[in-house]
Amino acid sequence: MGLAKRFAWALYDHLWALIGVNLLWTLLSLPWLGAGVLLVTAGFNLGGELALLGAAAGLLLGAELVLFAPPGLLLLVAGRHWAADRPAEVKAILKEALPFALRAQLLGLLLCGITGLLLINIFFYQRLGGWLGLILSGSMLWLLLALLLTAVFVFPVLLSQDSRVWPVVRQSFLLVLDNLRLAGGLLLGSLLLLGISAFTGAGLFCGGLAALALLISLGFRQLSFKYSGAQPPAEQPRHWRELIRPWEH
Repeated sequence: MGLAKRFAWALYDHLWALIGVNLLWTLLSLPWLGAGVLLVTAGFNLGGELALLGAAAGLLLGAELVLFAPPGLLLLVAGRHWAADRPAEVKAILKEALPFALRAQLLGLLLCGITGLLLINIFFYQRLGGWLGLILSGSMLWLLLALLLTAVFVFPVLLSQDSRVWPVVRQSFLLVLDNLRLAGGLLLGSLLLLGISAFTGAGLFCGGLAALALLISLGFRQLSFKYSGAQPPAEQPRHWRELIRPWEH
């Protein structure tokens, strides 16, 4: 069964749990949401020739600040349970996430800091003009993409290896290099889920971000079997008729 199909069935099986954990995330994330809104507002208010870059920078930094925080780690803890087809009880996932909370916040601040530096460099090199400015700003964009791909794996690696901040970042980057297609697919899928959730509004708080955590957890679980050499558990065949007549299954 492919990753997309596993994601669809896991989403169906744990839908109400996803919504509940996402609502819990909303309550716990209020301080980070407030700071994120301030960043986004500051970016949009730059105006002038900085308007477009400021808006993009504000959205990106605001999203990173909110998502890569201890409440975001809680979503990944729950996602690991759902990916293994286990229930994610609130008390259990809170207890599991707590020892990693400080490192999760440090990882988030590190990602925001590096992103901010790259964005400043992009703006500076664009102002240089000419081929040199184009090449240098393009290089910064590629580094930003590499950072976003690495960010996909930082929380799953933290939870699985219980390492310090820098080893987590290094291992996440190495996973990207060795699994570029999967990392790219997870990043695109995450952006799609974020876009749909933001478009609907309520999706950000009623299941969209938990679904994102589920997708990343399923992808990382796939990698864990690849590197451990263990055989994944046999999957039961699923049929779309379950959606129409679930009482028969």
